[in-house]
Amino acid sequence: MRFVWAVVAFLAGVGLIGAGVMQLDGAKGADEITSQIESSDESLPYTVIDAEVLSAYPGQQGLRISGTDEEIFASYGRTSDIQAWLSDTTYNHAALAGETTEEGEPVVSSDVVEPTNEFEDTGERVWWNPRDSDLWVEQMTADDELAHTFALPQGMSLLIATDGTEPAPTEISVTWTTAPVTTPWAGPLIAAGGLALLIGLVFWILGFLHMRRRRGPRRKGSAKQRRSGTGRKQITGTAERRRATPARRAIVGIPALAVGGALLAGCTPSAWPEFGQDPTPTPTVEATESPDTEMPALTNAQAQRLVSSMAQVMADADREGNAELGEKRLSGVALEVRKIAYEIRSDVDDWKTPTPLPDADVSVLLPQANDGWPRTALLVIGDEESEKNPTILIATQSSPWETYKMSYMGSITPSTEIPELAPAWLGAALVPPDSSFLQIAPDDLAAAYADVIDQGEDSEYAELFDVGNDPFIAALSEKRKKTKDTFEETAEDTAGITFDQWAGSSDPVALATFNSGAIVAVSLRDSETLEPTVEDGVIKIPDAPEIQHFVGEEETTTGLTTSYTSQLFFSVPAKASDEPIRVLGYSYALTGSELLPEPEDEEE
Repeated sequence: MRFVWAVVAFLAGVGLIGAGVMQLDGAKGADEITSQIESSDESLPYTVIDAEVLSAYPGQQGLRISGTDEEIFASYGRTSDIQAWLSDTTYNHAALAGETTEEGEPVVSSDVVEPTNEFEDTGERVWWNPRDSDLWVEQMTADDELAHTFALPQGMSLLIATDGTEPAPTEISVTWTTAPVTTPWAGPLIAAGGLALLIGLVFWILGFLHMRRRRGPRRKGSAKQRRSGTGRKQITGTAERRRATPARRAIVGIPALAVGGALLAGCTPSAWPEFGQDPTPTPTVEATESPDTEMPALTNAQAQRLVSSMAQVMADADREGNAELGEKRLSGVALEVRKIAYEIRSDVDDWKTPTPLPDADVSVLLPQANDGWPRTALLVIGDEESEKNPTILIATQSSPWETYKMSYMGSITPSTEIPELAPAWLGAALVPPDSSFLQIAPDDLAAAYADVIDQGEDSEYAELFDVGNDPFIAALSEKRKKTKDTFEETAEDTAGITFDQWAGSSDPVALATFNSGAIVAVSLRDSETLEPTVEDGVIKIPDAPEIQHFVGEEETTTGLTTSYTSQLFFSVPAKASDEPIRVLGYSYALTGSELLPEPEDEEE
């Protein structure tokens, strides 16, 4: 029976090892599949390789482009963004034809797409060159030949061109490197087979021992042999041979174990199952949303590139005092403040421009989830470990052909906590200016805040705001106190000073936070007015060249009003929340001064 079990074990071992070896032999290495991309019209300046072509096979995609004397350009981005950027022109579009070759490979066909002018009302194209568009997630250039390997996520298409006017490159190929086949059970099968061989060997040895014992006792030697010791010598020799036998039998087992060890040595980690282990995470930007869900307007990579471009443009504009240069990346109140600062500096050499935008890491990104235009994003540059206070800003892209332009910018005050936001890959909704779901609508926020500054605790809106911990009100109150104290030292009996504040004229921008709240950016104007209180009183304007820049005088008999503009960022909770409205950050700048008009003569 032992021999039967040995044979069974041997057969099982051979079968298991054979199955494992067959898995290893059947596992294919990485395959490469290449498809040539043809152009329907080789005179067109753009070629688009659709996302469905790039995702036809899993794994990496290799791109190879040549066939032009111009510098080659390639970029990838959301398919809808590329289509929007090309909506006013004609281009080649490579897509799956729905057929396969004899080898089973999908056929790629190319068609010419005519202009749709879908976004003609949102802006006018200002350049045809696709380089440096804010829509691209990544862009590449090369002379003669461009070769690049990547693994594009779902929904990303490729745009290929030269300078947007010359024909696009004509020799284009896409190569897919498919992932190798894994064999997680090859290792265990071979190991189990080796163990079965070892068990069979044990049964085989036990069978031999049992068979020898069944031969019965040996015949006794003659009395003469016993006296002469011959029999004892023979028995001793037999014992020595018996003691030697296990060593020889052990040697028989070594080749079996060696075979199993040699096979196992050829097993890669993929030949073993990952029991109790989490699979290695792989990056993906494909959210499990419904097809109708709009995607966030910016990725982290785009945002970082956007900030670097903004910082460079603003630094150049500040250095040259060139507002037209600043218009490439500034709009609204942010542009207005800088434009006035440049005008002042043209007369006042040491006048400082507003705080520059740091070219630092984007620590917070909250893009609007929007497939159309305009699209908006909130960004925070820097963090609590930065040398300077982090910068918070709002940027908006008006059309597919425009750059993102900053409309609000401020510094985040120390110890300020940003409310909980949606992740960048999900994005947020733009809150309507008249929303009734917040404690106060964005349209009414600046005016309500101005009333709180004016009336303090007596304001009807005071309970909505965290006035006791408000850094802007504290800073503004301190500034006004110093201004009034200085003024009263010389003009207390001859003139008076009053302060005022009101909502700015810029439109508010609000992006939703978790818990149905919003971050709202608004502008606020405030002023200080000096007026004589005695007849023939004169107010001098000494040591204030920035004021003289506006009024052109060193003294006035009527008085003057000096105005300032603030850019404010608020955290506004939902209407049902018990949390107060908090200031997250702000900036403050001189934006004008004017003489008061002469009083009209009273009619007799």
